[in-house]
Amino acid sequence: MKFVAQGKAALVKEVLEGRALGDHEILGKTLVSLISSGSERGGYMDYFGGNRYPMETGYAAVMEVIETGSGVKGTAPGQLVFASAPHSLYNVVPEGETIPVIEGMKPEEAVLCRFPAVSMTTLLKTQIRPVEPVLVTGLGIVGLMCAQMLQHCGYDVYAVNPGENRRQIALDCGIRHVYPSVQDCPVAGKIGLAVECSGAEQAALDALDVLRKGGELSLVGVPWYRGTDTWAHEVFHKVFYGFITLTSGWEWSIPRHSTELMPGSNYGNFAKGMQWIYDGDIKVKGIYELADPARCDDVYQAIVSKTSPKTCTIFDWRTTAAGAN
Repeated sequence: MKFVAQGKAALVKEVLEGRALGDHEILGKTLVSLISSGSERGGYMDYFGGNRYPMETGYAAVMEVIETGSGVKGTAPGQLVFASAPHSLYNVVPEGETIPVIEGMKPEEAVLCRFPAVSMTTLLKTQIRPVEPVLVTGLGIVGLMCAQMLQHCGYDVYAVNPGENRRQIALDCGIRHVYPSVQDCPVAGKIGLAVECSGAEQAALDALDVLRKGGELSLVGVPWYRGTDTWAHEVFHKVFYGFITLTSGWEWSIPRHSTELMPGSNYGNFAKGMQWIYDGDIKVKGIYELADPARCDDVYQAIVSKTSPKTCTIFDWRTTAAGAN
């Protein structure tokens, strides 16, 4: 599956490159692949400009291992693995870019481990500790996972989203304090950390109003396009006089794998997120829909128009004609 033009996705048939696997590579057949409604919407619509089409997309899949290179240890054919891989029926990935799926776990739930990891970078960096109140703005899939993760780790979480449906989903997932706007938050001036997951600059500006002195604002949502006429001076004024630490929540600002001096890592976060989902500490029931990859353009159109019935969409390659063979 590729973006074949701006605002157009299609299922494209290609021959898998006929080369021998590298010593540390894995060939897998994709069972499910997860859509990032933020990052992939940006690529689909080319908000920043400069995309070259056709372009590959997607970064999260659960695959059944078919073949491994001679140097691969601990992964065997038939095993299910999560991989940082695109939306494709077959993928070849480095061994180091996979983690094993917990035995007995549904692939469509295991693949969701990708989303808690987005905001876990902020958790690894923040100086704000439980049980201090924290704010999450935006309850798309990233914000929903962020709110659940922070609450599980002992923070007093206040989550905000203007859409009633997303607020109800958050409540159904066990988030205790959910409001339609930052202004409704009852602990204004006491919030230690605000995690902005919507990408809307007004949400970030509103969050600055409820942070305590010396609080932190982490920008996790990608600001794909300008949505307000706010002056930079307004932001700087609030940051300066509020002694606020303003940081990028970009997930790849930490190592992909643990190091001696940095035990936190992206792939470690994927594994931890999967474990939390498996244990029920992060709830995923009813938040996703499965879609046939052949309907990919309809799926992305629904994401852009915000008419998707669920919080996120997962391509089910098991239902395709090619996947059934």
